[in-house]
Amino acid sequence: MADGTLTMPDEVVDLYSFPPADADEARYILRELDWGEHFIGIEMNPAAGNRDIYIYSLKEAAQFLRFGTAGMGLSTGGKGSISWFDVDKLVAWVRNSLGDPSLADAIARDTAQEEAYFGKVQKLGHLIEMRYAQLRDLVEASGEQ
Repeated sequence: MADGTLTMPDEVVDLYSFPPADADEARYILRELDWGEHFIGIEMNPAAGNRDIYIYSLKEAAQFLRFGTAGMGLSTGGKGSISWFDVDKLVAWVRNSLGDPSLADAIARDTAQEEAYFGKVQKLGHLIEMRYAQLRDLVEASGEQ
């Protein structure tokens, strides 16, 4: 907007009820965490075995869920793999380590409605991506990085 204010996309408000954050809160949630504060997901591949994926920020979680195999939930063929997250541990990480109870509540609420893991991954991936975009836009609009 011309006056420097940022409006929250209606989709974010209507679907996820993320309250607007201020720029300082957004920067805090978007920060890169230290060792010990990270989240660990697992990429499972029948040929190569399991590999721990260390996630240190909301940005990394959003990227992995969008571009890693978790974005599809399951990749088939010769490189068939599945990315696995313990959803309850992810909710705790988002709430306690990232400091975003609004996102944690949305993940817990929306993934509880899904029985299949694939559905859970699709929901949490969309939620994380939407929250990341919202917070990134707030920081950029503030003019401070």
